[in-house]
Amino acid sequence: MRMPSVRIAKERVRNLLVTDRLQCTPGTADDLSRDIYRAVSKYIEIKPECFQVHITRSDIHIKYTGEKH
Repeated sequence: MRMPSVRIAKERVRNLLVTDRLQCTPGTADDLSRDIYRAVSKYIEIKPECFQVHITRSDIHIKYTGEKH
């Protein structure tokens, strides 16, 4: 799937702001997102492309956009 450059730029800025607010590196925030995915995927069959984690200073939002059975 190809993302327009504007969307990519917005995502990069969002990631930088989140990591700055959390006072961690972008790698640490990515590691946290991967760990959350791994934990959830132990109990629910999910695809990585259907699973999104958005981290703010005070909240972690998890969005799953998979098929409904």
